Amino acid sequence: MNNVSLAIKTDLGVLRPHMKRYFSTQSLSFVLIIGFSVLLQAPAQIKPSHLPNLKLTPGGTVKVKKDDLCGSWYETADGSISISVKRKVFDLYGIRTEQSAPLNIDHLIPVGLGGSNSIENLWPQPLSGEWNYSQKNRLERRLRKLVCKGELDLEKAQQEISSDWVSAYKKYMAKPAGDPSKRD
Repeated sequence: MNNVSLAIKTDLGVLRPHMKRYFSTQSLSFVLIIGFSVLLQAPAQIKPSHLPNLKLTPGGTVKVKKDDLCGSWYETADGSISISVKRKVFDLYGIRTEQSAPLNIDHLIPVGLGGSNSIENLWPQPLSGEWNYSQKNRLERRLRKLVCKGELDLEKAQQEISSDWVSAYKKYMAKPAGDPSKRD
């Protein structure tokens, strides 16, 4: 070993404890700064909820009369949503589909109650869990029947399902014993 390499090895031996502490603190600071800057720049992954974010999805309707809505042709009204619009909704909610629970982009106010296909009326609805698309679809059918029978005002049905569909479900789908009118 020559004198230069011996001197470097000796100097590093003396500096090693100080370098370890210096690089540990500096490395941690660097990682924290990078981590926070990435968090601030990237949209947050929002946990899917059984209720939409009403700031992102306030609901949207088309102008329709009860008589038109209750016609047999309206039952097959087109509520299909393109893939590109579905992607926009996922982006709006900050959801990366490859890392989320099973979701479906759905109408907050259903087409069967005069809901529009606008992005303001679309949200990522859970396919499973306690409050999922199956319960909401049952509520949608029930409200439509009540509207068409004249037992519920269309605007009231739209308002109730768009403000809190779970509360509307509890209100309209509860089946008191012996009350056949509460069946969908």
